[in-house]
Amino acid sequence: MLNLPIKILDKIVVDDAVTEQITFSNIDTLVAQWDALAHVTSRHLVLIINARTVDVSDSITNFLRFNESAAMDYRYQRLSGVDAAASAGRTDGANAINLPPICGSNNVGAYGGSMVLIPHAFNTTNHKVVLALGGSSEFTVEAVAARWAQAAAITSVTILEGVGDDYVAGSMFLLGVVDERYLVEEIEDAAADFSPVFNNIPQGEGDLAVVGFARSDRAAVEDEVLHTINDDNTAANYPVQELLAANGATGAANPNQEISMVSGDNATALVFGALVAVYSQYTKQNQPHFLSQSGYHEGTGPNGHVRVMSGRRDNVEPINKLALSPNTGTDFKAGALFSLYRIPKRLIDRQVLTVATATVTFADIAQYYEALILHVYARTDKADDNDGVMYTINGDGVAANYDYQSLIGEGAVVSAARDPALNYLMGIIGNTQGVGEYGGGTALFISYNRTDGHKHIMVDEGRTENRVLLRSCRWESNSAISSIVLTPQTGPNFLPGSIFELEGILRKEGLPASEGMRWG
Repeated sequence: MLNLPIKILDKIVVDDAVTEQITFSNIDTLVAQWDALAHVTSRHLVLIINARTVDVSDSITNFLRFNESAAMDYRYQRLSGVDAAASAGRTDGANAINLPPICGSNNVGAYGGSMVLIPHAFNTTNHKVVLALGGSSEFTVEAVAARWAQAAAITSVTILEGVGDDYVAGSMFLLGVVDERYLVEEIEDAAADFSPVFNNIPQGEGDLAVVGFARSDRAAVEDEVLHTINDDNTAANYPVQELLAANGATGAANPNQEISMVSGDNATALVFGALVAVYSQYTKQNQPHFLSQSGYHEGTGPNGHVRVMSGRRDNVEPINKLALSPNTGTDFKAGALFSLYRIPKRLIDRQVLTVATATVTFADIAQYYEALILHVYARTDKADDNDGVMYTINGDGVAANYDYQSLIGEGAVVSAARDPALNYLMGIIGNTQGVGEYGGGTALFISYNRTDGHKHIMVDEGRTENRVLLRSCRWESNSAISSIVLTPQTGPNFLPGSIFELEGILRKEGLPASEGMRWG
């Protein structure tokens, strides 16, 4: 979910007049202005939050409302990791959506936050569904699937601090949309049930991302979504690791060929699920690695679901066709929407290794972006199935300055762990895995250029079908990030075929709509 093409439309930074809530009140106007300028039709809304509060706590709940409505129309399902404890929870009939938490004032300089996606945010037929991923530095990591039980188009968004205390000065809130200039194809049918097939996928460098808003015709409250690449229907060729929360229980499993979960046709009327899936380096003639997040919240429950997945296709041919279908049902219901994007390469740097390499360096990072996205697709020469990526920021090699909280699905086991002194970024695979297999994920460095607080980093990662993780990290420094150095945890080398990309999310005053896209 962290590696989506995003166009920032508005930004609010809390000044010295601290406040307990932030409102973007003119979303319809902002979207209409952007769509007219770029000659697109925006579908999906995005929020990025980097904040802390004056509340005396490690973590404090953050909430979300739409259209200034405080009616009891919000429902949410969460999946959380706190220290060594993994947990799940479902809430009905609330007056706001519980977003991943942010940091309180217990730890000087610590910030938290999240990325929030609202697919098909402007439709006026069905309820709104929300996916969120984030955490409070190294204290909490959380994934959320939520629903606003209203069919109105979203015209305003309000973010609230959980206990009524104030956001501190410097807290930042970004409003954006998924950038439709990168759309490959959109498939929607308002009148008939269907299953989407993307069969005109361009071939080139980069990743593919699918954003979906869907409901299966299965006679149940939920259904899984299957993906089929290049007409390969052999389920065993799509090994997967999943991490999930269903109502009050966590779980992990290895369901072949599944990519996400959405609502079924016995769910409450107007309830749809949401999904995001990103396929890394889809034309590189290695096995494509995918990461996904999905979920729904059913009103008559108790039934709620949030799912995070990592997997691969056991074939090295480039992806030129992608079909999505229900696992048990026949089709997705009318009103579903599927958008396929080719991930933009607003590259700061892209390094494709052709020889074994011990160190990958991103130096002299420009300071005019809102956030950095680091994408890793790699394996090492470690004689083992698993390895990891260590990171050093601005030459700071002191492990005690790096912290993280992780939430892990491996086999059938769910676990959580916190490390307050380790510069570990994400897991990849070692050299005993199959030929052509690569692991990794995406790290989002929010407010990387701030000089008044520590840096919060959110990571979505997977070791193909062996392990999937969510991670919330902190670099304990007020310095703006100007360099990032990556090394194997054991290695000692990253192997040829590994790819490391550093991208920037531009400010709202960034490149004009008329400027051509850069694909890398």
